[in-house]
Amino acid sequence: MGDKFQLIHDVSPGTTGWTVKVVVAEKFSPKVAQRSPTKYQNLTLMDSEGSTVQATLYGQNITAFQDELLLGKTYLISNALVKETNAEYKAKSGEIQWTISGRTRIRRVEENNSNLLISTYSFTDFEDLPKYMDSNLDISVIGMIIDIKPRRIIQTRFGKECQVQDLVLVNKRKKLILIGKHLKVTSFNGLSISTKADSSFFIDGEFELVEEFKSWGHTNSEIIDNMISEKHYLTSTPSKLSSKLSVPTAEKDFTEIKNIQGLKTAKQFFWIKGKASVKVLNQTYWYMSCNNCNKISSENYGDIYPCVFCKCTDAKAIPRAKVYMQLTDPTGYINATAIGNPAEYFLQSNAEILMNQTLIPTAASMRLSMDEDEIFYVKAITQELSTDCKFEILFIVNPSQIAGDKNTGKAPVEHIGEPIKFLEPTTKRSLFHSDTDDAQSSKKKT
Repeated sequence: MGDKFQLIHDVSPGTTGWTVKVVVAEKFSPKVAQRSPTKYQNLTLMDSEGSTVQATLYGQNITAFQDELLLGKTYLISNALVKETNAEYKAKSGEIQWTISGRTRIRRVEENNSNLLISTYSFTDFEDLPKYMDSNLDISVIGMIIDIKPRRIIQTRFGKECQVQDLVLVNKRKKLILIGKHLKVTSFNGLSISTKADSSFFIDGEFELVEEFKSWGHTNSEIIDNMISEKHYLTSTPSKLSSKLSVPTAEKDFTEIKNIQGLKTAKQFFWIKGKASVKVLNQTYWYMSCNNCNKISSENYGDIYPCVFCKCTDAKAIPRAKVYMQLTDPTGYINATAIGNPAEYFLQSNAEILMNQTLIPTAASMRLSMDEDEIFYVKAITQELSTDCKFEILFIVNPSQIAGDKNTGKAPVEHIGEPIKFLEPTTKRSLFHSDTDDAQSSKKKT
C-alpha cells in the first residue's frame, strides 16, 4: 500500500497535515445510541501494516457517505477528527477513534489490497463448528451458497419483527462465495452460525481465495449439482457433522441437575447425563406447524396457507413431534420439553404416526422411559409468569454410540435436530441469529 503516507499509529489527537492510506476492513450497520437519539455507523480501517482504527459517521453523514468507503476498497483519508473513543459508540477495542464528516477528505485509490485484508481472517472448518457451539467465541467462515430460501419473518426476543432469509453453505463448491467474520456457533435448529453486533461479510469479494473456491466448484460441478437437486440438507443433519459434536465423556464435565433446579438465568446450556421418562401420559405428542418456521398452525395437514408468523404465502401445514418429560440423574430431576427430531428419537416414533394415534399411549406404542443413561444437551429458557427457567432438550446422545464412533468410525448422533442454517435478516445489515436487535441474523447450513 506504499510507504509515503502516515500509518494509523502515527496519527493521534492534535496531529495535523496527515494522510493515511487505508482499506475498509469492516463496515457495520447504522445504529442509534443507547442514551440519545443520535444515529451512528462504525467502520474498521486498516493500513499496510495491518493496524486498525475505528472510524465513525454520525447523523446525515451516514447518508452522505453511503456510496463512499466501500467494504474492501482502498482510500486516502485526511482531516478526519481524531479523538479518544467514546464508550457509547465503541465497536472495537482501542483508544483512538476517527470521526468522518464533510470536512474529511476521502479519495479512492485503484489498488487491490484484498490479500492484505484476507490475511487477517482465520477461517474455521465446518467440521470444527461443534467445538464452538453456544460458546459465544468469535469465528470466521468461508463457504459457497448453494441454496437461497424464501424470506420469512421472525420475532426477536424484544418483540420486534425481522425479515430472515436462509442460505445453505458448503465448504467448497460453486455459486456465490460468502466470507463472514465475527460470527458465533449456536445450537439453534441443530447447529447454526449466528451474527453478533459486529459481524460482517463479503459476498463474491475480490480475493484470490474466492477464485480458488470457484475453480474448485467448477471442477466438482457434477457433485454439487447433485447435492442441490437432492437437497438432503433439508431433511437430516449430516452424519459427519453429527459425529463431531463435542460431547463430554468425563463425569466432571456433566452438570448435576440439582445445580440447575430453580435456575433464574435463561440462555444457558448444559450437558446432562441421566434418564428421561414421560410422567404425564395424557398429553398431545405433536402439533400442527408451518413447514417454513415451525410455528403452530390451525390448518389441516397438508393445507397450503399464508402463515401469520413468518408471512410465507405458501406455507404447508405439517405435524411436528413434541413431548413433555422428566429428566433425572442421581441428584434430582427437572421437567423438560423436546420438540422435533429429539422428541421423535426419544419416543421412537415420528410426527405423522403420533398425529394419527387416538388412544393414550402405552409402552407398546412408543417409548415412554429410558432403561439406560443417555446424554442430553439442555437449554434454559425464560418462562412466562414465572421467575424460574424452563428447559428444552436440544440433542440426545447415546453414550454407547460415542464409543462405537471411536471404534468403528460410525456417527454417534443422527437425531440432533435440523441442518445448519445461515439466517440473513434483510431489515438490517449484519450476519446468523443475533442476540441484539441491531444485528442482522445469518446462519449456515452444511
